[in-house]
Amino acid sequence: MDISSTDPYDEARLRELWEVGKTSDEHGRPWATYVPWGAARVAYLPNGAFDQRFYAASDAGAVVGAARCALPLLDNTDSAHLELHVRPDRRRQGVGTALFERVLVDLADQGRSVVLVEVSTPSDGEPSPGARFAEHHGFTVGIVDDHRVLDLVGTRDRWPDLAGECAPHHAEYRLVTWHDQVPAEHLEGYCALQHAFNLEAPAGDLVIEPELWDAQRVRDKEERFRHAGRHEVVTAAVAPDGSLAGLSEVLVSDHAPDHGMQGGTLVLRGHRGHRLGLALKVANQRAVVERFPGCTRLHTWNAGVNDHMNAINDRLGFETVERLLELQRKLP
Repeated sequence: MDISSTDPYDEARLRELWEVGKTSDEHGRPWATYVPWGAARVAYLPNGAFDQRFYAASDAGAVVGAARCALPLLDNTDSAHLELHVRPDRRRQGVGTALFERVLVDLADQGRSVVLVEVSTPSDGEPSPGARFAEHHGFTVGIVDDHRVLDLVGTRDRWPDLAGECAPHHAEYRLVTWHDQVPAEHLEGYCALQHAFNLEAPAGDLVIEPELWDAQRVRDKEERFRHAGRHEVVTAAVAPDGSLAGLSEVLVSDHAPDHGMQGGTLVLRGHRGHRLGLALKVANQRAVVERFPGCTRLHTWNAGVNDHMNAINDRLGFETVERLLELQRKLP
């Protein structure tokens, strides 16, 4: 078996790695949401936010394992985000271990001290192969998220009552929605909210720092999304003084338009108690189905300890389908 690095501009080779990742990620998981190739091809290109490394495990010329390692460049520069997959028929044969050991050598050269991985596993029963692999290789659970799915068609009749219930509590706030591009007048507030996510959202024992956002980072992200066919629907709450008090984001891809991916939902501490979290999600879900009528499902991942957000999701009709383990391993 040969372990080799892959040129991020070698499209044919990256497609092989992506196919291994998709096969591995979807094996035995009816609710898998592996990134479509059209979006992945753009996401894999070098950019100013991450230095990305790709590795292939090959046997007799066929790719049987794949790894992708993203090294943050703008913040959290001690960490690395690892995605590692082995073809289901080649698991428990040392492929994943060989890939992981090669990644560790490169991370040592880069001076990274924390490796972060995300692993899906059933809510009940035996741990998934990925969870067992991570535990065997010294990863510890930082926080556990519930992967929940919403039937947008079957639950939309709840929206009028929920919105009406919330409205009296946030009468002094305006809800505004935009698509794909943050309006210039809200750029500063949007950056402040993105910075606040890692400070205010539950992170358990994960070693993560606040992300540093400015106008250039926002516009760079929007340009990448445009090339990848990814659309962002955002509803924000504008406080009486004109600042942004909170927001809720959903991503829908041209390459998988039947489902959306819930991004962040956050209300800043000084603006809580006005039912803005529920109001923002209701308004944004309405905006999603208006723009993307073929979008019938919405996926979200929330920490099990986030009681407030989980209560909101219960009222919206989300149902738990599995769990996501956010794990880390500290390196010497």
